[in-house]
Amino acid sequence: MGNLVNQAQIDASQISFSARFNEVFAAVEDPVRQLAMELPSTAATEQYNWLGVVPGLTEWLDDRKLSTLKAEGFTIVNRDWSNGIRVHRNDIRDDRLGLVRPRIDDLARKAALHYGQLLGDYLVDAFAGALALGYDGKALCVTDHPNGSLADISNKATAALADASYDAGRAAMQGFIDENGDNLGIVPTHLVVGPSNERTALQTTQAGVISDGSGAGITNVFAGTARVIVSPKLVGAYANYWFLCDLSQAFKPLILQIREPVTFSAMDDPNSLPRFMRKELLYGAEGAHAVGPGLWQCIYGSDGTT
Repeated sequence: MGNLVNQAQIDASQISFSARFNEVFAAVEDPVRQLAMELPSTAATEQYNWLGVVPGLTEWLDDRKLSTLKAEGFTIVNRDWSNGIRVHRNDIRDDRLGLVRPRIDDLARKAALHYGQLLGDYLVDAFAGALALGYDGKALCVTDHPNGSLADISNKATAALADASYDAGRAAMQGFIDENGDNLGIVPTHLVVGPSNERTALQTTQAGVISDGSGAGITNVFAGTARVIVSPKLVGAYANYWFLCDLSQAFKPLILQIREPVTFSAMDDPNSLPRFMRKELLYGAEGAHAVGPGLWQCIYGSDGTT
């Protein structure tokens, strides 16, 4: 009977697996998450109302200028997420944890990258709005965002990523105005691209010298103006998509709504059905969260078709 797995071994393994999961999960760095403002959620669905533009300071001669609650709004519905692995009881009994821990690491890593994958889905959908429309009833990047009584604003282009199109995108964002005609103070800080556009993005934003088109080199005045974020979602039909984002603002282009943070879970009780029927112990991750559109003024996108 000495070679049979006992509950003390199971409990010790669960503690070890949980600690390892949390360590790996916390260590994963996913730059794509920078695109979202993370908001807590306490209900199955959250309603967001656009509060209107906060006015700039003006001389106080009579009543102060106040922003008002707008009729526009949208909802984000939370969804439950999970993944898991099966571990044979004998791997615990025979102390073969060296085979199990890499699977726990992978479990944690994939769980940690899930937020960024959902955010990447919204980049893919930025020009279509099939996943969700923003507070103004438009997709994230379109040519006709309404702006009160003023002319519509475009934050969408079609040019492929290059020095000239990057220049045009920066100029467009820095020219965004609110419904009162005041400049919004938007300055792009990040350039988001797919893997195949990474070289071009780095050359555009970091190279000290660039070509002038004739083979001669000229100083790159945009060196250091943006950090590059690579989204693994921007591949295939979406490989030429690129986005400029101002991530210095209080609001972000996207919202990551978290009702239940991702946590480690286990089913390894002696009376559990998997253990009783198949000598299996189950470990996994679970959480409840969702992604939605944020402030379109903080993003400028191109589908790279021209």
